[in-house]
Amino acid sequence: MECPRCFWLDNKHKVKRPPSFPYTLASAVDFLVKQEFDIYRKEGTLPPVFSNYKIDAKLFNGSQLPEWRHNFTGVQYFDEDLNAMLYGAVDDILEFADGSLAVVDYKSTGSKEPHIYDDYQKQMDVYTYLLNKNGFEVSDKAYFVFFVVDKSVGKFDKKLNFNEEVRDIKVDPSWVAQVFERAVKTARQEKSPVASVDCVHCNYIDKANAHGGNIIHATDIDKDFVIVPEN
Repeated sequence: MECPRCFWLDNKHKVKRPPSFPYTLASAVDFLVKQEFDIYRKEGTLPPVFSNYKIDAKLFNGSQLPEWRHNFTGVQYFDEDLNAMLYGAVDDILEFADGSLAVVDYKSTGSKEPHIYDDYQKQMDVYTYLLNKNGFEVSDKAYFVFFVVDKSVGKFDKKLNFNEEVRDIKVDPSWVAQVFERAVKTARQEKSPVASVDCVHCNYIDKANAHGGNIIHATDIDKDFVIVPEN
């Protein structure tokens, strides 16, 4: 959705965008929260953070959950017409009295206030779409559990204290099927699609080229290129 050319290079030729810094602390929080919530799951009780927000549900305890949480399996949907699979790994699932499911995602932040970014919304829309395609009734809401670093303690003392906060959003998976189809068709093109006009990665290459960078054309990726410094 950001840039067809970046997507095509990644999927067809394994040429990836420069990576961001790893979120190792956030991953550690996710890991520990899953362990904590699994204790409540075994006890058949709802974690207090949900009870405090008067969410009348329970943690989903189906046999599918370990697979749904695994990064390389996740919740899967195979589209026979496209001959392609869409999948994504969830953090957790809530189950309501009517049997409907709602996606839960853990987020940790050092900001004063948690913020639901557009990518977060898309993430929950896709997960909801996948659950529905697996035959489950889904809620029209999804939930974020934010763990916000408490900076009021005035010292580090080799530990971080967090305040918990639940935010719900309205999910809209209606766009997912169309984008999935477009992504599959783009990935299978033989020639590179046109870059998005506002792609910061592609624009960097173009601007660097304009200022005298040495360009190596790689014929196997249809004249997409990398910058080689003159020195």
